[in-house]
Amino acid sequence: MTMPQTIPTGQLERGRGALILVLGILSLVMFGLITGIPAWVMGHTDLRRMREGKMEGTDEGLTRAGMILGIIGTVISGLVIVFFILIIVGLFSFAGMMIFDAAGIDAQERAIEAHLHSLARNAQIYRVDRGTYEGYEIPPDLRRTDNEVYTAQVMADQIVFRGRTANRRGSISATLDGDGNLVDWVYEGEFDEETYDRESIRQQTRHRLGSVIRDR
Repeated sequence: MTMPQTIPTGQLERGRGALILVLGILSLVMFGLITGIPAWVMGHTDLRRMREGKMEGTDEGLTRAGMILGIIGTVISGLVIVFFILIIVGLFSFAGMMIFDAAGIDAQERAIEAHLHSLARNAQIYRVDRGTYEGYEIPPDLRRTDNEVYTAQVMADQIVFRGRTANRRGSISATLDGDGNLVDWVYEGEFDEETYDRESIRQQTRHRLGSVIRDR
């Protein structure tokens, strides 16, 4: 069995207990990993050298305390860093989902408006042939799409069309008046807070009986 080499007391390395303790304390109160890891490594090294008889053991208590504080400071700092990384990743993920969801809402809103345009044109053709909207029904192939459902409240001189999402999270309604204009647009649910220029869209989706007559 090999015995540890004994070095005369006067030739032993001096301990760094005070320095390691200061680094350990700083790792808890301010610097975290920056001083915690050195305190951990230096403390472990010095305690090993003390056991081997190569370093004075007078600072063993300070060295051990500093190393323990360094370990605690390192672990706490690591957990805090991981926590903040998770928060940042979560925020970016949430922001991405919100942007994607907003884009989807915008696309669906435009799809409903375009479909209301088609329904208005269909109803105008019906009125040209019969002189009234009364008796009009939405054709079966226009009543539903994969994502929306459409209804109509029919009166002799106007029709209130309404398109709602299949998940019932939002709806858009517009009134087709006797002059063939889509007016009184109402946006509800998830469409209520959209901010793009709806007035220009309403102008694009305005229908007049005269244009239908010319087309026919």
